[in-house]
Amino acid sequence: MSVRRARFIALVAAASMVIVACGSSTIARVVQPVVAVSTQPVPHVEPCGSGPVTPSNETGLSNEAITVGVIADVTGARAQFLSNWQAMQAFAAFCNSRGGIAGRRLDVKLFDAKVFNHRAAVIDSCASVFALVGSAAAFDGDGASIESDCGIPDVPALIAEPGHDRVPTVVAPLPNPQDLFLVGPERYLARTHPNAVRNAAMAYLDVGVTAVRASREVEATRRIGYRYTSIDPIPALYGDQDVKALVGHLKSRSVRYLSFQGRVTDLAAFQTAIAASGHQVDVVDAPPLFYDPSYPIAAGAAAEGTYVVTQTTPFTDTASSPELRRYTEWLGRAVPGAVPTAYGARGWSAGLLFAEAVRRAAAKLDRASVLAQLRAIHAWDGNGIQVPADPGSGRASSCFAYMQVRSGSFIRAYPSRGFACPRDGWLRLNRNFRHL
Repeated sequence: MSVRRARFIALVAAASMVIVACGSSTIARVVQPVVAVSTQPVPHVEPCGSGPVTPSNETGLSNEAITVGVIADVTGARAQFLSNWQAMQAFAAFCNSRGGIAGRRLDVKLFDAKVFNHRAAVIDSCASVFALVGSAAAFDGDGASIESDCGIPDVPALIAEPGHDRVPTVVAPLPNPQDLFLVGPERYLARTHPNAVRNAAMAYLDVGVTAVRASREVEATRRIGYRYTSIDPIPALYGDQDVKALVGHLKSRSVRYLSFQGRVTDLAAFQTAIAASGHQVDVVDAPPLFYDPSYPIAAGAAAEGTYVVTQTTPFTDTASSPELRRYTEWLGRAVPGAVPTAYGARGWSAGLLFAEAVRRAAAKLDRASVLAQLRAIHAWDGNGIQVPADPGSGRASSCFAYMQVRSGSFIRAYPSRGFACPRDGWLRLNRNFRHL
C-alpha cells in the first residue's frame, strides 16, 4: 500500500529576535526560520518500463532513445568523480532491462570536465543531449549562464558551487542550498567531543569550491560553539614543505578537532604526516566525498577513527535497502570492477528522479515538460537510497548518519540504524554565499 506524499511540516523554529541595546535606541534583527522538510515515508516509484512513444523533435530525443549526459571530473589533477559516470551507466542498463523510459531506450553520453573544462562540457551537452543527469564536478558553476540560457534540465548528483545552485533548470535529489548549512552532524560531535571542538582547526585546499565550503562550515560551526585556533588554506599545488608547515601548526596549537576540505588523496597525505609527527587529533571530520573505499586504502592506519558524514544510505545497510542493493548489483553488471560510492548512490538517485519526471511527462515529452514535472516533486528519497528531500523546492531534510573508519572499513558510528533527523539540523548563514 503506497504511503501518502510527504509535505512540508512545521518550521524548525519560530523566527528569533536578536536585540542589541545602544544608548536609548534598540536595534532588532529578525533571523529567518528554516523551513523543515518532512521525514515521513515517501512513495515508492518504479518509473522504468515500456510505453507508447509520443513524437517529439526535442534535442537528444528520438522515437527510439532518450539521450542524457553526465558531466564529471574523470581525468585531470583533481578528478574524483568517475563513480558518477559509472552510476549512470548502471542505471541506464537497469532501466533498459525494464523497457526503457516512456517507450524509449535510455542512452548515456559521458562528458569529462577534466576539472577545469566544465564550460565546454555544458556547451556540448546543451546541443547534444536531452538532459544532464547524475553529474558531479568541482567547478560546476563554470558555464552556469550558458546552461541557464539553453534550458537543459539538470538533475545533478552534486551541487558544488553557488553558481550552479543558481541555475533555474537545476533540480537535485539532494539539494545543497548555499544560504544554509547542515549543522546536525557537527552538533552531534559537539555533544560527544565537547573539549575537542573547543580547540578546532579547518584545513582546506585554497581553490574556489573548497574555500567556499570551508568558509560556510566555519561560520556555521562557530555559531554552535566551535572554537577555531587554526584556519589553514593549503596551496593548490602544495609540496612536502606545505605539509610539514600545516602539521607543525596543528601540533603547536595542540589541535584536537580537524575538519578538512579537499580530495581523498589530500586528506590521506596530511593524516599520514600528522600520525608520523606523533600528534594526536581526537576527531577528524570529513564530508561525504570521503565515503569512498579509496579513502581508507589511501590513508591506511592514519584514517583510523575518522568520521565521515553521509546523506545516502550506508553500504552496511545494503541487505535491508532494496534500492541500494539494486545500485550495487547493476553497477557490478554494467561496469565490472567498479566500486560503489556515496556519490555513485547520489547519481543513481538522480537517474531515478529524472526517470520519474519523464514518466509523468510522457504525454508531451520535451525539456520544458520534464522540468515542470521535476519541480512538482516535493517528496523524494530515491526509494530509500538517500535521506528525504524536497527537490522541487530545493530543500533537503536534516537527516544524516556518521560513518567511522575502523580497521580499514567504514562502520556506523551514529545513529545505530537509519538516519538522525534533528529539528535544529539546518542553520541559516549570515553571509550570502549563494551570490559568490
